[in-house]
Amino acid sequence: MMEIQKEALEGLAKRIEDGVVVIHGSTVQYRNADTWHPFRQNSNFHYLTGWPEPDAHAIIRIKNKKPELFLFVLERNEEFETWDGKRIGKEGAENIYGATKAFPLQEYEQRFQELVSGHNDVYLDYSSKNFENSDKKLLNISVPYDQRGAEFSKAKIHPILPIISEMRLIKNKKEINKLKEACDITVEGHITAMKKTKPGMFEYQVAAEMEKVFFEKGAQRLGYPSIVAGGTNACILHYSTNREKLEKNTLLLIDAAAEYDMYSADVTRTFPISGKFSPEQKGVYEEVLGAQKKGIELVVEGSTMKEIHEKTVREISQSLINLGLVPLGLEETISMMHYFEFFMHGTGHWLGLDVHDSGSTDLDGSPRELKEGMVTTIEPGIYIRSGKPVVEFPLLERDPVKIKERRQKLGIEEAMKAEKKEFDNAKKVSHKIPENLLGIGVRIEDDIVCTKDKPINLTKKVPREALEIEDLCSS
Repeated sequence: MMEIQKEALEGLAKRIEDGVVVIHGSTVQYRNADTWHPFRQNSNFHYLTGWPEPDAHAIIRIKNKKPELFLFVLERNEEFETWDGKRIGKEGAENIYGATKAFPLQEYEQRFQELVSGHNDVYLDYSSKNFENSDKKLLNISVPYDQRGAEFSKAKIHPILPIISEMRLIKNKKEINKLKEACDITVEGHITAMKKTKPGMFEYQVAAEMEKVFFEKGAQRLGYPSIVAGGTNACILHYSTNREKLEKNTLLLIDAAAEYDMYSADVTRTFPISGKFSPEQKGVYEEVLGAQKKGIELVVEGSTMKEIHEKTVREISQSLINLGLVPLGLEETISMMHYFEFFMHGTGHWLGLDVHDSGSTDLDGSPRELKEGMVTTIEPGIYIRSGKPVVEFPLLERDPVKIKERRQKLGIEEAMKAEKKEFDNAKKVSHKIPENLLGIGVRIEDDIVCTKDKPINLTKKVPREALEIEDLCSS
């Protein structure tokens, strides 16, 4: 069994003490007709089992804080393996992946009862299709009420995902090393992109140069679809078309990363396509860089993501005032959320097996304090959309916490209708955006490990200082 999975199973057993966990792997997803997407295992299933093949189930029995892993996997089959590649099979599940016992996939429902019976605490993944399609029925049979029949179960059903999320939030040294490898590969790809980019190239050509490096250096896949956004496309947060020609004297924003052994990096850099920042571009860039540096300094034990975001919002708000992008002072820019016109996303997110990794930023209703082993991105930005040369800022106090709560309560569409009505009824101040700033979009993102002493920037080798970037882009 792989060391990370061994530690994860032992950690799970200590938390649950006695009970049964039922969890399912991913299936092959078809893109169109008989063409499929490359398979990637469910991150939670990988975390606990390491099993790399599709269509697998796991039942983990825990007694006296000791786990037993039972895997249900695809059997070896010469004909299928001729078409789709070698299968590991039951023997490999036991000998390589450390299963206590492995069974053919087809025996899952048949053996569910014998493996689950005798345990009243059962932990299930409610988000899995298997929960509705089979697990509920099987549980009612396996742990039935004596007098109410098989339609009801006396088992205490618990959600497993919150427990796994808490475990995945703190990375051990082996996980940090895998993240470091993903980051090192990503660094080389970004540096190559900076060196290769020239006016007249297409965004997809830059993406190809960068991704070539990712795969040459050992990445199994991309961490997420690469964003290679030239010019005004940089103001589209999740731009991924990557088909337009790069124009001279504009900026290129690249948000892209490699995945290594299931762990993903997440890096963004913004740099001048022609090799030199214009004064206006450099002015925006330096403001974002200053905010990012201060955000990174806060990734220490005892800080919270809420605190980091609030302080970043304050930094960016002052930057917007410095750049002439907002009409009022610092406190009004924050309390009326005028900054949101130009900085409309969070400052960071957890990083690990998923690029937006599991784990809440709150704990028991309060902001969660950072601890050693947590990994987060820090990624402030300023986006000055070219289609809005004049912005009507509402003179309306706004609370991001209350906005979030209303969106959760009403649903985002209904909540946005209510917000629009409030905007329409509010007094407004009209503000002309400096023309030479229109269309500039800048984001800078690095991957930061929280330690007891000081933050560790896993991606600091991708240049951030304007002069270093210009030197690299001109080389």
